[in-house]
Amino acid sequence: MGTGAVERTWIKALVDEAHAVRLAPILGIHIRTARLLVRRGVTDPDEAQRYLDPQLGHLPDPFSMKDVDKAANRVADAILKKERITLYGDYDVDGVTSTSLLASFLKLHGIEARSYIPKRLIEGYGLNEEAVNTIAEWGTDLLITLDCGITASDEIQRANAHGIQTIVVDHHKCPPELPPAYATLNPHQDDCPYPDKVLAAVGVCFNLIIAVRKVLRDRGAYAGDDLAEPNLRRMMDLVALGTIADMVPLTGVNRVLTWYGVIELKRATRPGIRALMEVSKVRPVKVASSDVAFRLGPRINAAGRLNDASVGVKMLMTEDMAEARKYAQSLDHANGSRQQIEGDVFRAAVDIIETWDTLPHAIVLADESWHPGVVGIVCSKLVERYDRPAILVGEGGRGSARTAKGVHLYDAINDCSSFLTKFGGHRAAAGLRMAHKNVPEFRDALIARVVQDPSYGEQTESTLVFDDDLTPEDIDYPFHKELMKLEPYGLGNPEPLFRVRGVRVRDARVVGGDHLKFRIMEGAGGGLSAIAFKRGDLHEAMVPGRSVDLACHLDLNEWAGLEKLELRVRDLRPLDAAV
Repeated sequence: MGTGAVERTWIKALVDEAHAVRLAPILGIHIRTARLLVRRGVTDPDEAQRYLDPQLGHLPDPFSMKDVDKAANRVADAILKKERITLYGDYDVDGVTSTSLLASFLKLHGIEARSYIPKRLIEGYGLNEEAVNTIAEWGTDLLITLDCGITASDEIQRANAHGIQTIVVDHHKCPPELPPAYATLNPHQDDCPYPDKVLAAVGVCFNLIIAVRKVLRDRGAYAGDDLAEPNLRRMMDLVALGTIADMVPLTGVNRVLTWYGVIELKRATRPGIRALMEVSKVRPVKVASSDVAFRLGPRINAAGRLNDASVGVKMLMTEDMAEARKYAQSLDHANGSRQQIEGDVFRAAVDIIETWDTLPHAIVLADESWHPGVVGIVCSKLVERYDRPAILVGEGGRGSARTAKGVHLYDAINDCSSFLTKFGGHRAAAGLRMAHKNVPEFRDALIARVVQDPSYGEQTESTLVFDDDLTPEDIDYPFHKELMKLEPYGLGNPEPLFRVRGVRVRDARVVGGDHLKFRIMEGAGGGLSAIAFKRGDLHEAMVPGRSVDLACHLDLNEWAGLEKLELRVRDLRPLDAAV
């Protein structure tokens, strides 16, 4: 019978107009920009000013994070005593950038730290026993886990037995009992006074290196000619890359970190960053958060999903441009392979779902042939298509999960964990492992649990919430320039979405295989251009003269040295027949 993809409804965001009217003249901004700030929860004029003009001075004191003082002094000791340090990072972008960030900082202090990135398909997530043994054989004095370690009690106990002290740098949900590490940095600890709890691991790591620099400065390490005090702003490209790619909210501290980090990304002085932009076809001066999320980040992730994420660390650490290009090309090739495998798994999953008469409250599918490195991405696509929490289990019982409808995914999975051998994650995403024979019982239990979630139905992927209405005459360069002050966009600070109603099609064509490129009759320059990615199926309906409603973002594109405004369409509705 087939279930079909969920059709979207459009809803205009509710905004307290009084707040917007008050903010606009105080800040000297357009009323529409003021509405966007209010929509994002920014109503206080001072807070709004900080939002539009972030300053590094707005960052909290890193020493307010629990154990930072202890960890910073221990790392400073290791630097001054030339101890052997090993960095154990997760295989995703957050782990790779955290490892590269700390390794870069240590290198400036004459310490060549060893890096260990576990192979996802062989070792799985987190610290493992064999890795600890290998790290001990290296003669490691200090082990620092990055984007992992918060649940690794047994493994850290083993490290202790080898005489290795461990510092955990993580941002995942804390277990009831923390591992026996020398120091644990994680804002989610119940008694951690750090004011912002939603940092990526690379943000936690950045707080650590600020603190280590302060300790070394206080000890007089930079007083002589032997050691220069590092400029940490130059390292914020890695902070932005990891923070944006890890899909944490780009508000509060993360907004400040990514604002300055994107400035460093635009400079592209790091050979690995420049090489990655080359293969991703991203111009440094034009790089935006969307490029990080959809072009740069996926290429680093691809290596970890398919083979060996340590390539990402090598690329980001090298000072040789030719070597950086070699690593970037390897990542680009891995990303191409990942996209092909991902497409095969997605089509197979959709084929199964389309045989169902009705959609259950959660989608749980399993197949031993599915590559475990891509099931998470496919889950995200299924959530977008069907507006249901999705869990896919692949080869070896390794699976991934993504949420929808406001469901707290970690809690839901935790309540069904008797069917699992291992799991971890947070509200929006999780990883798990189970025997394939347990999938049917787990599916039934999870579906029953999802509808009992206290937040069930509060959010829905099938509802497209737009910020404001625009006419083609409203779309001009000054308005776009003001919108750019809201960058970088991401979770918690979504890119502004506008509805443009009743415009008429001038012409339309399909480009790039499945993208709808068209012009409308209204707007500057004889009519605005627009593109709707992956909507080539609507080409036949886009006949000249036909009226359409658009839900779209506003872009500034450059072609042959000329800049022009363009609409990037998220959804569209053909209205009447052609005139």
